[in-house]
This record gives sequence, C-alpha cells and structure tokens, in this order.
Amino acid sequence: MDEFNVIDLLDDLEAPGVPCRDSVLSVFPDICPNHLDHLVSQHGHDPDSIILSILDQQEKGQKYPTRHSDNPLKRKREVDDDVSDVDSGDEAANLKEPRAASTVRSQISKPEYIPYFSNKRYREMAKSLLCQDFPRAPTRSVWSILSAKRSLFDAYTHMDEVTRNWDDHNPPWHPKKTSTKSMNAYNPESFSSFDYSSYPAEEKAALDELRAARELRAHKDAKAVVEAEEQANFARAQLSGQTAECGCCYDEQALNRMAQCDGEMVHFFCGSCLKQQAETQVGYSKYELKCMSMDGCSGGFSYTQRKRFLDKALRTALDRIEQEAVLREAGIESLETCPFCPYAAEYPPVDEDKEFRCEMPGCRKVSCRLCRKETHIPKSCAEAAREEGLTARREIEEAMSEALIRKCNKCRNPFVKEDGCNKITCTRCRTIQCYICRETVKDYSHFNDTSRGGKNGQCPLFDATEQRHRDEVQRAEEAARQKVTQERPDVDGEALQFNLSKEVENDEKRRAGKDPGNPQRLCNNTNNKPGLPTHQLRCPVVESQDGPLLGQPQTLHGWVFPNLEIVRAVADSQSKALSMLMQ
Repeated sequence: MDEFNVIDLLDDLEAPGVPCRDSVLSVFPDICPNHLDHLVSQHGHDPDSIILSILDQQEKGQKYPTRHSDNPLKRKREVDDDVSDVDSGDEAANLKEPRAASTVRSQISKPEYIPYFSNKRYREMAKSLLCQDFPRAPTRSVWSILSAKRSLFDAYTHMDEVTRNWDDHNPPWHPKKTSTKSMNAYNPESFSSFDYSSYPAEEKAALDELRAARELRAHKDAKAVVEAEEQANFARAQLSGQTAECGCCYDEQALNRMAQCDGEMVHFFCGSCLKQQAETQVGYSKYELKCMSMDGCSGGFSYTQRKRFLDKALRTALDRIEQEAVLREAGIESLETCPFCPYAAEYPPVDEDKEFRCEMPGCRKVSCRLCRKETHIPKSCAEAAREEGLTARREIEEAMSEALIRKCNKCRNPFVKEDGCNKITCTRCRTIQCYICRETVKDYSHFNDTSRGGKNGQCPLFDATEQRHRDEVQRAEEAARQKVTQERPDVDGEALQFNLSKEVENDEKRRAGKDPGNPQRLCNNTNNKPGLPTHQLRCPVVESQDGPLLGQPQTLHGWVFPNLEIVRAVADSQSKALSMLMQ
C-alpha cells in the first residue's frame, strides 16, 4: 500500500492562492503526476474534493497510481518533513532528557559533592549565574531558592518550571523593575566556547551545572514547540475534515500523523498503537507487525511506516529478531552466532575450535562456544566460572532453575507453565512437546486421556502444576546439595541454606491452596490478542491446550516462577541479555 509522507497536512490548504496540485501533494506526495492532473480537471481544481475522493477509493480497496522512485530505499528528506530519516529524528521523537542533565543529576547526588553546597565560592557563583538567567528575580528570592534546593542545577530547574507555569494570582516572587546586568562571559551565545578550566573546583562545578541546566531548559522549549505544533496541526486537520479514528484505540488523529497498513483495504492507526504492538512483538520474540483492524486484514506495515513511528532501539530489536528467524529457517547445521550481537557465521565443530570470533564492527568479541561467554581459553568453562565467583550455593540455585525451566526441543526457547494442560506448543517454531517428560510429541495420544486417543498409565494430560514444580525443584535441590557436599566438604553447611521470610512462606501457602489441578479449568488464552496492557505482553507465550506459559528468550529475567522466590532471584541475576536486545 502506498504511504503518506509526514508533511504538515493543511498549511498549503489554508494559504490562499496555493495551487490545487500542491495541496493534494502535501497529503499524497507519491501520487502519479498524470493521475493528479486528471483529478484536478475532474474535480474543478477543488483540493478538498480530490483528497476526499482518494480516501474514498482507498476505503474501497482501490489504490491510487504512484510515481516511481529512483531509489525507494533512500528517500530524500524534504524541508517540511516532520519526522527525520536520520538518527536524530529518533531523539526528537523520544524527547529524552539531555545527557548532560542526567550526568549532573548523578553527580550532585554523590556524597563527595555535598561540601560544594556550603562552599562560599560555589554559592556566590551560583547566585550570580541564577540572577543572570532570571534577571527579573530578586536576589533575596534567588538566595532563598538556592538555600532550599542546595545545588545550582536544582534551583535553576525549579525557577524555570515556576516561570513556565507563572501564576499572577500567586507569584513565586515579585519581579524587579530593573533587570540584573548580564555578564558577557556567561551569556549563552559565548558560553559554549568559554574556557573556565583555570577556575577553582567549586566555581567549575557551578558552571558545569549551569551548562546542563541550560541544555535542559532548551530541551523543554523544543518539546513545548513540538506539542504546540501538534495541537495546531490537529486543529487544522479538524477544520478541513482530514482526521480519522485509530482502528485500535479509536482516538481521533490527523491523517498525516497516522500509520496505514498495506492491505487491500487501508486501515489507519495512531503511532502509539503501532509502537505498543511492536513492543509486544519484541516481547514475544517476533518481528511481524500486522494490521490491527478487526476486519481480518492481512496487511502489515512497511519499513517506511516503521521508521516514521518507531524509535531506533525498537526497530533494531525487530531487525535482530527477524535476522535470527531467517537464520533458523535456513537450517544451517554449522551456523554459530555471537552471544553479544546478531553476527553469525559458519564454523567447524566445537571440538576443533572452541572460540567464536565476531567480525561485527563495534563488537569483535571473542567468546567461548560452550558457555557463550567471553573467551577464557585455555581454562575450562568450570574453572572460569569458579574464578568469576560461582559459589556452591549458586550451583544449587542453578540446578533448581534447570529443574523448573523447560526448553523447546527444537529452538531451545525457554518457558515455564502457569496452568493448563501438559501438551505444549512452542510459539516460535510450533514444536509440540510434553511438559512432564519433555519429549517431542505429535498429538494427545501421548497422554493418559483415553477420550483423545491416549492410554492409561501414560503422562497425565492434567495435573497440579504448583505441586509438580515444588516437587521437581525440591528433588533438584537435594541432589545438587548432596553433590556439592561431596565435592566440597569444606563448605559451611549454613551457607547453603535458603532462609525465606514469613511473607514468602505465607505466599507459598496461598499459592498452594489455589492449585487444585482441576482438568476442567480453562484459560481464555488472551495473551496473543491485541489490546492487553503492555506489562502482560512482555514475555513470549508457549501455548498449552488450556493455558498460557510465560517465558523469556535468551534470559531468565521476566519468567513466571510459581511459588519459588529463590528461583526468581536466580533469574533476576541473568537479565543482561534482554537489555542487549533493546540496545
């Protein structure tokens, strides 16, 4: 489906004397020139009529002819383009706090920074700088705010905020009649090139805070301009009837701020809904973005649409997941991947070469192919792990986690079942396996349900999930504890004990009482449907016949570990892989 460009929708429509053709091009920049000439003649040079006609045709599934681009993968950035094609566009869309401001916030919170707040040089410099940037604020008020906030940065941001939200009925201070004289050296125009390296440390600290506070102020100004432009754009769109409801959240939006699917029938969605779907798919380790309409549309969203509405980190995560899926589907037996980036290459058997050498620019790490950590050759994985502080207690915890966590027999996607039956389908590769014996199965004949082709004495189709988890983990703990005691008789036995709080023990009892193992218990299986809160869709779902299984690819963090606080702690310590996915 051909796409809208992000161009201010109605500036040209409102300006008198602007040609009809330019007004239509502001909404449909890729329309075929010859087709546009025909529409202009047909509708008597009425741009509103032409735009409505094109939209009506799109709703009927008819696409308008487009002109051919010399290079569809590299679009020239227009002057009035609202969304940048470069990386800086992501920063503008996110409107995150400047790095300098975050750095200063971290600095002033450190204990070693506190003596500056009472230093005379620091306070005098901070007072002078605040009076310069807020010239109508009385010196007494500046002193009062600085004493309360302690740091120049916090005092500056407070004064900036009250200035933006000034209340004439209850002013924070009464402005002076005469403004404070400006010091040229500290003016914003010359401050960027000002060298204050020879200043005392206390004054340098105040000047660093001033620089960060000014950047944060400029950031807020830019954000306010963007919000004002969006409001003006929406108002113009409403006046000209160029708005539509989002097909997911039904919020009214200007057409030039909406994403459109590429299906036969065009559907429009706001950027927030598209972003939420992308975040959900990343949580499921999937990359396809499908049309969210309820009409059964099979369309998706093109790369250009993704670039308009998704930030760089989210696009990168989708691209990585797609790359991994393509490599899995290729079925290359000798394929090896870097554990720190998406790079992959064919390698000889691990017995011949235990190290993987990444060639990806920016990574180039050498890793062990056995433990998938940075190389430790010639040491063994066990030796390296012990040197990294892998204690006997940790070995027991890992054994407990391994007893609880299942992995897909084909793609190795980890999962833990919450409830439902024991016939499990992996959503990544669709492999079916038994939750009890962990073997790959074909259908229900593997289980003890005779009504579905099974036989008595085989693996149960339903059982008490909580109790099974508890028994499996307990057996694994006892076996691992016995092994550790034999191998390391000098280890203190008390160090291997797990002491749970009363709150955790009460929670264990409460959970145990809610797990009857009733085969009639059904799950509405809504985890795969759009519209759920984001926090419910962060983990991939492994499907059971009657209930979802929550897990997390490449990391234990985020898994659901029923009634096992210890295993949750183990999982939390291994969350780095998920953060790497979003970098």
